[in-house]
Amino acid sequence: MRINNQYNTINFKTSYRKVIKPGYILGDCYEASTYFFVKGLQWNKFFNHIIEKYRNTPKVNVFSLAASDGSEAYSIAMILISKLGVEGAKKYFPITAVDFDKTITRNARKGFMNLSAKDESRINKYTGNQLNKFFERTSQTFLSDKIGSSENQELLTKFKTKPVLQDKVIFITEDVNTYVEKIPDKNNLIFCRNCWPYLWKTSDIFAQNLSKKIDKNSFLVIGNFDNLCCPMNIKHCYGFSMNKDFKNVFDKSGNNYCDKMRIFSDKIDDELF
Repeated sequence: MRINNQYNTINFKTSYRKVIKPGYILGDCYEASTYFFVKGLQWNKFFNHIIEKYRNTPKVNVFSLAASDGSEAYSIAMILISKLGVEGAKKYFPITAVDFDKTITRNARKGFMNLSAKDESRINKYTGNQLNKFFERTSQTFLSDKIGSSENQELLTKFKTKPVLQDKVIFITEDVNTYVEKIPDKNNLIFCRNCWPYLWKTSDIFAQNLSKKIDKNSFLVIGNFDNLCCPMNIKHCYGFSMNKDFKNVFDKSGNNYCDKMRIFSDKIDDELF
């Protein structure tokens, strides 16, 4: 993902789905994975809550900011379709996936993705073994680049995204710092995960602008990396409240709940509900 061209350059390595990014501490770099149903969220429990929360809401605006190749946006679409069916989930679509990187968004629109065995397993886990409903396997397989400084490689398979999934996501090429102003003012489900450390000098103004788009009927979802590697100012200002039921989820409930230990715990990541 590339978020702010002025302050950092982020290269997406197209031969395997990992991103090498500069850190917010001078001289640090991090290798971050992009994969389906990224850890740091109780996917099943959270979306059961979302479905109940918005039961009587006619339209829900769903955004994946700094979306990279669309893995997260597609994850959201798949879990909604799996729980509600295409017709029942239509008020959540289209999901808007925003990324500054022209190469990533151009490739995403073509509808091909390289999936590892880990991706396939997680898709089946969270959709009830419906991988083949959403993707068509091709005969193309290849080894990824070496992962970081290790000699390890992953075997990847090329898949074609089927229309039932591809049509539910639109990809926009834009800096999230400017796109945030285009988000509606209510009924928003905003995923902005594992990218806050790369916002650098714009993080405060970005949080301030994002806060204007989060009403009492909206949620902001962040990632583990955001909490571990960056001082998350949104916890303490701009009216955000840490959701008492879900790790890495913020709202405008006005409660004073704060569980500092939960921020650094991964023990609930993959619980199934």
